[in-house]
Amino acid sequence: MKHALLAASLLLVAGTAVGCGGAPTDASKEDFCKQYTKIGEAQSADDANDWGKEMEDVGTPEGISDDARDGFEIIVDAAKDAEEKDGEIKEPDIDKDDEKKVAAFSKYVGEECAPDAG
Repeated sequence: MKHALLAASLLLVAGTAVGCGGAPTDASKEDFCKQYTKIGEAQSADDANDWGKEMEDVGTPEGISDDARDGFEIIVDAAKDAEEKDGEIKEPDIDKDDEKKVAAFSKYVGEECAPDAG
């Protein structure tokens, strides 16, 4: 259950994005989705930190919208900076503009990485 809460908090909140503009923009959909889904395995802030670094190395596929790409950067930065307090992941503040970008990224992931229905 703890890993599900960690994944949810990383999807719903993020710190101020300094940006990881150096992350590749030509990742394969397969590599992107494979790495993205590993967040469900995170059990601690250290795991989230590692996931963020690995996700940054993979980057995003071509064709991602600007807002979704910004959301990716926000999520990756939040994961790389994740900390624990009293055994729980600390939830950083997020402003309204960042919430919209994270939502765009979440929608992108849902559309691109969801298993085929057939």
